[in-house]
Order: sequence, then structure tokens, then C-alpha cells
Amino acid sequence: MCYVITNNDGGFPAPVNPKLPATVASEAIRSDAPALSSSFRLRRPRGPMCAKGYCSQCEIVGPDGRALACQVAAHAAPPPTQRDLLRPLGLIAAFFPPWFYERRFLRPRRLRRLSLHVLRHLSSAGPLAAQAPAVRPRRYEEVEVEVAVVGAAAAEPGAFVVDPDSGDVPLGVYPGRTLGVLRGDRLIAVRFERLVLATGSYERLPPIPGNDLPGVVGIQAAETYAGSGALRRGLRVAAWAPREQRRRIESLATSHGLRLVWMDDRAPRAIRGRRRVRAIVTDRGRIPCDLFVVGVRQPALELALQAGATASLTTDGLPILALDDTPPWLEVRGEAAATTSGVPDVPAACDAMACLCEDVRVSDLKACVAQGFHQAELVKRRTGAMTGPCQGKLCSATVLATLRELGVDAAPTRARPLARPVTLGELAADA
Repeated sequence: MCYVITNNDGGFPAPVNPKLPATVASEAIRSDAPALSSSFRLRRPRGPMCAKGYCSQCEIVGPDGRALACQVAAHAAPPPTQRDLLRPLGLIAAFFPPWFYERRFLRPRRLRRLSLHVLRHLSSAGPLAAQAPAVRPRRYEEVEVEVAVVGAAAAEPGAFVVDPDSGDVPLGVYPGRTLGVLRGDRLIAVRFERLVLATGSYERLPPIPGNDLPGVVGIQAAETYAGSGALRRGLRVAAWAPREQRRRIESLATSHGLRLVWMDDRAPRAIRGRRRVRAIVTDRGRIPCDLFVVGVRQPALELALQAGATASLTTDGLPILALDDTPPWLEVRGEAAATTSGVPDVPAACDAMACLCEDVRVSDLKACVAQGFHQAELVKRRTGAMTGPCQGKLCSATVLATLRELGVDAAPTRARPLARPVTLGELAADA
């Protein structure tokens, strides 16, 4: 079912939440220039997608070094450069698979050492002493509790609650029923008897051309940017979402004066644009839009898998990774416990991005399997898929679903701490 809702541009101003400060990312969206950075290999434009800091698609260079635009106050960093001078090289690199350099720079053998030296020099960072910011060591603590909870929504009386929305960073679940947590100036090892996870979910991107364009955002990010005043009245929005999310998207459009030009649980055939979303292509033709909202979600399972749970791809509709079994001392609640995507399956297009961080396309996965790599772990190492800054949050379901279609074992790859990237300085602690 596909329909159009149009809100007029008149009336009262859209509500703005004063608790949601303007960030570099929100200002970029407000100014219709969401392309904040470039991808690593193909130099494709990237923009803010999650507004939470886990997708790592909006990395910029600020006064204090590299940072995520959605986490930096608008006044704390200059606007990023809008053009990438290396983009022409990225267009050339698009003709080759991710492992192109392996075959070229390792031959002839006599020049192998020189080739590797050149690659290391080109890819290395500057002197650490000149770039390393001053970091205050954290205090290391160990606590023993009966119940540890990740996610304030699942808080229980007397439990040790880790609330990511308040700044806590759950690092991982370690042997001996230990949860690592960064909290303020403390690095805490929480030893528990029972663990409750309400870790939420991530965007499940459609495997269609243009799925990595700036202007593709998750529904939670759209609500965040609307609340900070970044979505202007009359903005044309297309939304891909299961039926149970439609009322939420309609409310967002109505509250902020957005023009909901398309919404369906069937994904469009493609997303079009240069440096930002300009339109979607459906069976009914091209529909101009400024923002593509993803309401389909992938459960956040990193901590559960580290704790010993097992997961597999679902078989009804668009595949997501869902839990099969959990240890008796582990409970998973809310969106993290979802067992279906709620939308029909989407055929993976060859030129769709399977892994945004490492610029691995669906066609690259197919080429890798054709060369004889018939295990997900091997494909991961060969292509780099699921190894980027987001650590597979945006791409694992797409990659594994594509491999399953190719007849490859699609078991989830090993989930190791850390559950979220942090700097080495953030882990420095005094015992």
C-alpha cells in the first residue's frame, strides 16, 4: 500500500525541544548540505544517519581532532568542506574489488617491501605526540551486583542501571559475568548474577542503489533532528516502514509541517541524488524528496552475543538477525528482542552498498563468493565488510542475507568487545 500525505506550510511553527541542542549534523541538515564526510575507499559522500553516534558515518575533523558531527555542538567546530578532492580517485577505485591492492602491490616480489612501505606511509597517521589529546585517566572500580541492566527503560529496583542515553558506555560482556562500563571519570567492571538488556535497535537499510546517500536517516534520527529544529516546514519526506511505525511517522510529519510524499512497507527500487537524496524510484515512477526515513529496524545484539546468546537470520520478510537462544541468566527486552522486520523482502541490487563503512557493494560479495570464499568469517576478512567503525551495526543483516542467497553459510560472525568504538585514552584508568 502506497499513499501520499501532504501538510500545508502555514500555521504555527514546528515544535522544538530545547533539550536537543544544535549539532554540526543538525545544522548541516538544516542548511540542505548533509554531506559531511567521505567514505574510506570510494570517497562517496556520507552524512548523519543515526544521531546517536553508532553509525560513524558523519565523522569530521574538529578543533580537538576527529569527532562525530552528531555529537559536536554546532558552535564548537567549523562547517566541514563540502567537496572531496579525492572523489575522482574513488570513481576509478569503484571499478575494482576491495582486494584490488593485494594483487597489484604484492607483485613483483622484489618490489613487495617497497610497495608495502609506500602503503603504510600513505595510510599512517601523523606523529602521535603531536595529535594525542590530553586525557584524564579514569578511576578503575569493581562492583558486584545481583542484577545489571543496560537501558533505563528496563530498570528494576535495586539493579545497577547502565543508561546509554545519559552518557554511560557499555563496553562489552566479558568472562565471569562481567559487564564493562564507562561512566564519567570511572571505568567500572560490573560483576553480576543476572543481566537484562534493553539495547534497542539500529537502522536496517534497504539493499537498493543509493542507500548510502546523505539524507537517508533512521526514524529516531528524524525525530531528533526535527526536535532540534533542523527539519524545515515543507520538507519532502519519503518513508519506508512497517505498518506499526506508520502512525509514528505521520505524527512526526504533522507535528513539524513536513510533506510526507511517499510511505510504504515495500522498499523503493532506488534512491537517487548527488551528494544528497533528491528522489526515490518506485514502480509508479520517480518521486522527488529531500529526506528518506528508514523505519525498519535491526535488533542491537552485540552484548547479547558476547554474553553467549545465539542468533540467526529470520526467514519471513526482509531478513534481520534475531536471537535464537540465551543463557538462563540473560534476559533481552524491547526492540532488541524483535523477531521480524515487519516488511517484505527486498532483492539485493548489485550496486547497492552492503557495508557503508568499508564501501563493500553487493557485487563485491558475489565476486568474493565466486572466488571460493564460502564462510561469512572468510568473506568478512576478504572484503572488509562488517569491520568498519560501526562494527557491522548497519550492514551485518544485509551482508549475511546476501551470502545466504548465494548458498553460503550465513551464521553471524564472532562478536567481540568492544561493543562500541572508543579511544585508547578513554580506557586509560588508574587502579
